[in-house]
Amino acid sequence: MQRQRNRVPDGKNPAQRFAKNMSTFAFIMCLIVIGLIFVFYQHKDKGQSADNIAKKPTEVEKLAAKDLEVAYPGTPVEVMKLYGRINQCMYNTNMDDEEFDQLLGQLRMLYSSTLLEQNTIEEQKNNLQAEISEFTKNKRRIVNYTVDKSSSVKYQKINGQECAYVQIAFFMSENSNYSKSFQDYVLVKENNSWKILAFKKSVASEKEKS
Repeated sequence: MQRQRNRVPDGKNPAQRFAKNMSTFAFIMCLIVIGLIFVFYQHKDKGQSADNIAKKPTEVEKLAAKDLEVAYPGTPVEVMKLYGRINQCMYNTNMDDEEFDQLLGQLRMLYSSTLLEQNTIEEQKNNLQAEISEFTKNKRRIVNYTVDKSSSVKYQKINGQECAYVQIAFFMSENSNYSKSFQDYVLVKENNSWKILAFKKSVASEKEKS
């Protein structure tokens, strides 16, 4: 009698079923891993964006971080632009004592030795704080400022020292009123750096109502 072989129907072989199941499992796991990686990097990017926004330095921090001993402005106009920027920040920003002292120190770096002798740091600090307090009380703000163009700067030698004459116009707001105040500055060259020697309020001024 011919021996009959036991045949397993196609697709019912245990080894084939196991391999097929493993392939399906591996495919599903790959999809899960890819999804987790996608979610992780999406969350990471959002976190980094939030950190970048949170860590963006303020104007006070930017000005306080300037190393004026290494990178001092090279021209009278650049000196006065930085002077205007520091003043705008000090008068418009509510800052603590440490921040105020830092910006005052930066401001005094722009002063000549003669002007520093005439204004002790304690005296200047008290005067500035009083002016800023009055400024804030009247709800005034320095909206903007403009400095003479380089071509408008006048140079002259006084007692053998090189001097430069520069004018700044400060645009200020108070309630619905706007005013423009002009100030004239004399800078002197000390150790190859332009320093503020003297200043006065110009007679010229304009006011307009919005």
